[in-house]
Amino acid sequence: MVAKVKGPTDHVVVVGAGLAGLSAALRLAGAGRKVTVVERESVPGGRNGLLNKSGYSFDTGPSVLTMPDLIADALACVGEDIKDWLDLVPLKPLYRAFYHDGSQLDVHADTNQMQAEIAKTISQEEAAGYGRYVEFVTKLYKYEMNDFIDRNIDSPLNLLTPNLARLVALGGFRKLAPKVNQFLKDPRTQKVYSFQAMYAGVSPQQALAIYAVIAYMDSVNGVFFPKGGMHAVPRALAAAAEKHGVTFKYNTTVTSVEKKNGRATAVITESGERITADVFVLNPDLPVAWRDLCQSSASSTPLHASHCLLDPIRVMTILHITIFISVNHGMASLMN
Repeated sequence: MVAKVKGPTDHVVVVGAGLAGLSAALRLAGAGRKVTVVERESVPGGRNGLLNKSGYSFDTGPSVLTMPDLIADALACVGEDIKDWLDLVPLKPLYRAFYHDGSQLDVHADTNQMQAEIAKTISQEEAAGYGRYVEFVTKLYKYEMNDFIDRNIDSPLNLLTPNLARLVALGGFRKLAPKVNQFLKDPRTQKVYSFQAMYAGVSPQQALAIYAVIAYMDSVNGVFFPKGGMHAVPRALAAAAEKHGVTFKYNTTVTSVEKKNGRATAVITESGERITADVFVLNPDLPVAWRDLCQSSASSTPLHASHCLLDPIRVMTILHITIFISVNHGMASLMN
């Protein structure tokens, strides 16, 4: 059950024009609210940022786009079609993986094509194991998406669903690497279908098997590149939001949230401007929102970083996304 705000909700201020802030703005606008987005940078995107230098534009954030249906869903909230805003090119192959022994493996989203690649490079038995692994991660996605990923968790009781029991029975709470190894026996496929846990800063040996859902999101569901670069995504979301009445205040840094009787009443900017609203959505990282904007003494959460290791390599034919996988499982480098 989603927590509800008491009192008026006619005007909402969203702090931060990152992807989450833009999604919130679109959904709120679609629900009939007046929305103002306050962003410290001169462009939208947050970590999905943009650097203009010497006549060139550089994406400064993500280089892999997966799950475009989530972007389509946000745009649909205001009646827009993603095809009218973004030209998404599916990457074929998704990756090219190079291994320490000199072998390489092209990774495809199409299951039949990937089975043929594995059969050619490794063996028919490994290709069959890959097919069973795809069935496993597809079930993970089915059980996780609605109940745990695309859902607000406002109470531990929200976690108690039939799909939680299904995840336990599926082995989702065992360690990722051993679970992957149940299906895949060759170290090359074991590594290429478990390194995705490092996107979340956890090694495959430490991560729970539920992290394999990330492998589904890219290696089965597909990887895409938006024409115009990754920053085309926040540009499109912001433009669609503006079309439907959302106001953007760029180059405006929020420094604090004003509260009265336990309720936020305004945000204060670096220049001293006071922006009032009925409700406020804070898109910055949680520690920043609590500590800096709300001046709360809430305890901090430990942060974990992923570490990459790049082995010495010879000249190779690289693709849009090339993965160099070291001898030590759990360490990989991506070159985009």
